[in-house]
Amino acid sequence: MGFWENILLLEFSPIMYALLGGVWGDTFMIVVGFLYSQGKIPLLMPILSTLIGLIIADTIFYFIGRATYFERIKRTKRGKEIIDKTNLTIKFLTGNKLLVALFYSKFLFGVKFIINVYLGERKVPFGKYFTLNLLMAIFWTFVSWIIGYLSGKGFIWIWEYFDSLALASMFILVILAIIFNSSKKLKAHFNKKYS
Repeated sequence: MGFWENILLLEFSPIMYALLGGVWGDTFMIVVGFLYSQGKIPLLMPILSTLIGLIIADTIFYFIGRATYFERIKRTKRGKEIIDKTNLTIKFLTGNKLLVALFYSKFLFGVKFIINVYLGERKVPFGKYFTLNLLMAIFWTFVSWIIGYLSGKGFIWIWEYFDSLALASMFILVILAIIFNSSKKLKAHFNKKYS
């Protein structure tokens, strides 16, 4: 088995990609773009499967926020305290604007579940939520896929030009560190400024 066979699932599976898209969201779309640039997966089906998984996960968390048992959690002292603080922070950050909330939920890793629950709890009409969430998901899918694709092309170029797998791998780690660090710094900034 070669390098790729050892570290990647080369067989495209719509269900697997949908699950990973649901859990990792747009971050996984970076992997999809990377794998496509390497010629390891086809173009359209992995993108669609990941996007479908992302939308399904968002919708599930939206309905969690609308569920009756969530109302029960809100009635407990600790639950009310946490939910009120979270809602206040989200309202302040987004100016109580649905489109801004959905924009943040796609951009900041780990926030998508909280904001989707928040939007469900706020009883945002499902049709409006679904349409705007789909538009934001498509936008961030495109951005994330391009990042992954260009990173993959850079990986190939460095590997071929310098004939070094270690250097090419280091390039990918640097790109991932930049993305992770930017997301972490942005979250820390918001926490410090608005908490």
